[in-house]
Order: sequence, then structure tokens, then C-alpha cells
Amino acid sequence: MAERPSAAQEALSKVEDQLSCLVCLEPYTNPRLLSCFHVYCQHCLEDIVAHNRQGQLECPKCRRPTPLPPTGVSGLQAAFNVHHLFDIQETLKKVKEPQKLACEKCVKTTRKATSFCRQCTKFICEKCTDMHKEWEEFEGHEVVTIKKIEGDLIRLVSPKKTSPRCPKHDDNMRLYCETCGELICRDCIVHIHKDHKYCVIADTFESHKKEILDSLGPVEKQLEATDTALVNLDGRHAEIVEHGGKVATNIHSKFDELHQALYAREGELMAELESHTQQQLKSLSAQREEVEILQTQRSSCLHFVRESIRTGSPGDVLKMKQGVVKQVRELVDTFYPNTLEPRETTNTCFVPSAQLVKDCKKYGALCCVNIPQKAIADQKVTAYCRFLSAKNSTPPELWAVKAWVRHLRREAKLISKIIDKATKCVVKERGKGEYEISYQPTVGGASELIVRVGGEEVAGSPFPVAVKTPIDKLGTVIKTINDPKSPYGVALNLAGEIIVAEQVAGIVSIFSPTGDKLRTLDTRGTAVGEMKNPRGVSVDGDDNILVVDAGNSRLLKFSRGGDLIPAVGSHDDGAGQFNNPIGVCVNSVNGKVYVVEYGADCVHIFNSDLTFSSQFGSKGSGNGQFSLPWDVASDRSGCVYVVDYYNCRVQVFTPDGGYLKQFGKRGSGNGELTYPVSICVDSDDLVYVGELGNDRVSVFTCEGVFLKSFGSKGSGPGQFDCPFGIAVDQCGVVYVSDYRNNRVQILS
Repeated sequence: MAERPSAAQEALSKVEDQLSCLVCLEPYTNPRLLSCFHVYCQHCLEDIVAHNRQGQLECPKCRRPTPLPPTGVSGLQAAFNVHHLFDIQETLKKVKEPQKLACEKCVKTTRKATSFCRQCTKFICEKCTDMHKEWEEFEGHEVVTIKKIEGDLIRLVSPKKTSPRCPKHDDNMRLYCETCGELICRDCIVHIHKDHKYCVIADTFESHKKEILDSLGPVEKQLEATDTALVNLDGRHAEIVEHGGKVATNIHSKFDELHQALYAREGELMAELESHTQQQLKSLSAQREEVEILQTQRSSCLHFVRESIRTGSPGDVLKMKQGVVKQVRELVDTFYPNTLEPRETTNTCFVPSAQLVKDCKKYGALCCVNIPQKAIADQKVTAYCRFLSAKNSTPPELWAVKAWVRHLRREAKLISKIIDKATKCVVKERGKGEYEISYQPTVGGASELIVRVGGEEVAGSPFPVAVKTPIDKLGTVIKTINDPKSPYGVALNLAGEIIVAEQVAGIVSIFSPTGDKLRTLDTRGTAVGEMKNPRGVSVDGDDNILVVDAGNSRLLKFSRGGDLIPAVGSHDDGAGQFNNPIGVCVNSVNGKVYVVEYGADCVHIFNSDLTFSSQFGSKGSGNGQFSLPWDVASDRSGCVYVVDYYNCRVQVFTPDGGYLKQFGKRGSGNGELTYPVSICVDSDDLVYVGELGNDRVSVFTCEGVFLKSFGSKGSGPGQFDCPFGIAVDQCGVVYVSDYRNNRVQILS
């Protein structure tokens, strides 16, 4: 078996991949930036211009043209951030063989290097390391031992942010001419830029940097739109293929009835269908390529500008500002949202001819009709409803009801209470005055079935319908609430309202099931009833809201309307006192309140009136011990589940705190956990665990059997960055507080 490459070798390979020009496949030489934010060697770009009949410069990757400055390719913006990658490459080559590293600070000796100073960018020995700790000259230097350089190796080398020198006066250019958008030195003010508006770079760099970063806002939105469009295009591709198969099945069934007389025509229509479907797929494929180009342009833009600002000196950044902002605006202006909508639809159907035998040679035709797209759901729910005459609520005979309904319009629709989207229903007569209503929900969650006869709703309408997504299909985002700032704990009350603790803001916000903010518990402060750092939230059987306030080391209970009931606890180590409380849950069996305290590695148990009952747990890795417990939940039998952060596991206890079992171990595979921080148990006793290390949610049975995981690190739909809170409603819809992305994602 081949030996696994070291972290240094992997990092080196990753860096070297970024240093290869896509044209010559060699390391960059004098890299230049195009308007699409792709980078190539200067000589490669000059060859492209030379071989273009019109002398134009077109990106080899995305084909976007770049206007050439008067000085030609040499006048294009230099990709100075690439030079930083070469510095990283050289350092990583040394780290790859640490046993051969000698101290680069010592002059008269060849002592073995044991550490690396990021500020000096040199490998140093133990003696030089001690000097770094003791000498005032090295105060603030970051020294990392070679043994511990196994994390973010690519960020090991600090960027060399040197100020550029004026080519005319050989002096550092510390000023920025706002009139010309150029870097200048002091002599330039007198000779070239007299009476121009200028400023000191060090004084105004932050405002200029903010202006550059602000210009990226539309690009981020466009990148998100292209991501969604690509998903939609792939979905439409599958729909067209599947729909083409359905039409083909219909054609087969009709032609089987005609046997040999229609056999020849069947082949013609199948060929026509295949041709039409392939044309649609070809058109869809071409559109997908267009959207991918838009996506890669914007991805390159965001990556280049951010990396340039991170790695470049203020002078370098301001030197490129004017050109980059112009390029960004041009990129934004060339974005047309109508190109993101799929151009092809599944509008092909088979229309049988009226005359069968006589017209068998021309039987049937393929045509396109504007039929609304039907979403394919994972489950089909059927409900039954009896329609009764408004005039005869208790008719003497069923046939009279049936006759009365037959002459009136019968219609039904299913509406999701989360996204307010209607699903078309089919009403079918079953006989004896009963009608079957069938529908295919597009999303899971609480819904309402509206039934009308003759334009009037029948008695009992709307009917509540619970649409539950199978666990193996769980993970699709159906709505995102972007209002919360740094959301931590999340819970649901009896009305389906979403309760979110906003940690940094020091408030608790309540949202409607559709995501509209309804009210806020915003009593920020240190007095009793006020909050400073709310984290965990929960709801009891009376719809009261319980909040753990880590900043004030307090547990608070509010009525649904926001009135404070009691508040207990203070910063202390005694019974019922707290040292960094973080998670809370209400046990539906005994009504008791469980509060996780990671500062003391224990769980407090309070009675329903918040009087102290008992506590369990201690620091350690044994059964019933914790190493930073983070969150708590309970199941239908009253068992208590606690996520154990550093031990990377979930422990299960009796309602009184007696140890029962545990599951999970550190890792990123199925059933493994890395730094679990949130937990919830649904009405079916399925356990949902949010992982800080893997930025995902894993689902287990109450016995600890792994079922499903969804999510990954990122800011896109279905991705997470610190999933600190989880709640699950009666329909299995999952609510995840996405802390660093400042949002709550709703998934089914």
C-alpha cells in the first residue's frame, strides 16, 4: 500500500496547482490579470494576441474579452498575490523534510531548526526560539513548532506587504492621488500631481478597502443566483429525460392497441420524440455552459480580489483599485438574470388522432403545450372528504348529494404553511357521495387542504395536513430566514412560531412559520429579567419560553407574550448557580428543566417552577463525565441526551441523571461526530446532532444507530457555518440556526 503523503506534501501539491498557467502548464512568469479575473503568464497572453486576427485578447477559459491598454499586455494589472504563493511554495519545500532543516538565524552554527517564525519567515533553532520569547525586539512574533505545523500550512507564510517605489523619483509611494487613482511619492506632488487631491495611504486605506469589498456585493448575489440556476438546470435536465420517458410509455401503450397497422408510424414518432428531446437537452446543455461561464467569472472575481486584499500591501491594493473596481462593475453589468431561467420545458405530449384505422399511417403527433411543471415529491398523501349540500346538511339519500355535487365545480388545493405555496390537487369521484382528493406535496411540513364546491368552501375546510419527508430524503432547504444576527439556540412553540436567540445582539426574536418577524424579547442588560448573551432556548408545555443567558449566568422564563415569570441563577459554583450555562431543554414527561453548564462540566435539573432539584456530571471522559457539554434534549420516554463536545459523543441518561449509554466517536464518517454542539429529539425519537467540526447535522435513532447526515461547511443553501441550534417540528421539518451565516435554514 502506498504511503499516505504528509500534510506538508499535500499542501505543497495544492499550492503548486495554483501556480501553473492554464496555457503553458508551467509555473507563472510575470502573471497578468484579465477582466474576468483569470490569471495567465504575460508571454502566453502575448502569444494569444499575436495569433488573433483582430489582435484581441480573449480569456482561454471563459472566452471573455479583455480590452488591451495602450502599452499592450504588459500594461495589464499584475497579479501580485501569485508571488505570495511562490513564497509559500519555497517554505513548504523545506517543511517537507524537517529533519534536514537548519537554523536560518544562526550565523556560525548549523543547529537543527525546531520552529518557524511567521514574522521573520525563517526556520529557527531552540536557542533562537528562546531569544524570541525573551528579547523585546521579537515581541509579537508568532513562533510555531515544526511538530505542530500540521494545520493550515498554506497560511504559514505571512504576505510580504512591501510599499512600491516610485519609478520616477526612487522613493516609497506612500500617497494616493484620488484625482488620478494612482500611487505617488512626495516629489510627484510637486512635479506631476500639483493641485490634485491626494491622501496618505495609511490614513485612508481602510475606507478604500471597504469600497472595493462593497463592490463585490452584487457579484456574491450573482454567484448565488448561478449556483441556484445550475441546480435548476440539472433538475430540468432530469425532468425532460423523465418526461420524455413518460411520453414514450404513452405512445407505446396507444400503438400496442393498433398492432401491425400502426407499427411503422410508432417508429416514426419515437424517432421524432428522440430528436426533439435531444434538441431540448442540447439547448439546455448550451445554456448550462453559459451559466457555468458566468459562475466561474464571478468566482474568480471574488477569489482574486479578496486574496489580493489579504496578501497585498496597502499600496498594491490601491494601485489596482481603480482598474479592479471598473472590472467588477463591468462584470456586474454583463449579468442578465433572464439567462438563468431554463429555456426548455417538459411540454411535450402525445396527442392521439380521432380516426384510428383510416388514418393509421399518420396516427398521432408530437406537440408542445404550456402545461405547468409538476414537482415530483417523495411521498403521496391521500385524503378523503364527503361533500354535502349546504341546503341539505343531512340528505335522505346519498344519490341526492351526489347529483347535487355533480353539477357544481369541485376543486381543492394544498397550501404549505411554511412557504405559502399551493399544490394542485386531483378530485376523483369514488361513488356514494364520496370524493378522493390526491396530491403530491412539493415540500414537507404543516399544510392546509382547501376544498371548494361551487366556489364555496365545504364545512371544516381548510383541513390540516401533516406532510412528512422520509428521513432518507431529508436535507433540502425550503426556506431561509436571513434576519437573525448570530443566531444560537432555536425552538418552536405550539403555534409553530420560530424562537431564535440572537447571541451578539442580546435578544430573543420570534418569527412566524413563514419567517416574518413577529416580536422580540429585547431587554438587553444585566438587571433581573434582562439578557446579555442568550444562547439556548426551549419551550415548555404551557408555551413559556426558557432562555439561558450565559452573559449574566442566568436562566429566565418568559410567557409567550414576553412577560418575565421567574429568573434564577448567578455566576457562582453553588447549587443552581452557573459558570457559563449554554443549553436548555424541558422534559415533556416530568416537566423538569435541564441546563447544561460547560464551565463546570455538569447538567443542572430544575423543577417546573425553576427551583433547584439536582445535578449530575463531572469533568472527564468516563461514563457520565463530560468535557465541555454543550446542549441537551429529551425523548418521549423522558431520557436525557447530552452532547459531549471534546469527547465527540452523545451520552444518554435517565430523567434523574443516571447514565444509560452513549454513541458517536470523533471523525467525519457516517455515525461519527466531530465537536457536537447542538441536539434535538423529534416526536419519533430520532436524534438530530449538529457538529461544529463537520458543519453538518447527523441523524440517529434513540439507540444510536446512524441514519442520515446532511450539510457541509459553506454559505450556500444547505451548508452551515457553526450549526449551534436545532429544532424539529411534528412533520419532521428541521430548523437549524446557522450562526456565522446569520440565518436560520428550514429543511425538509
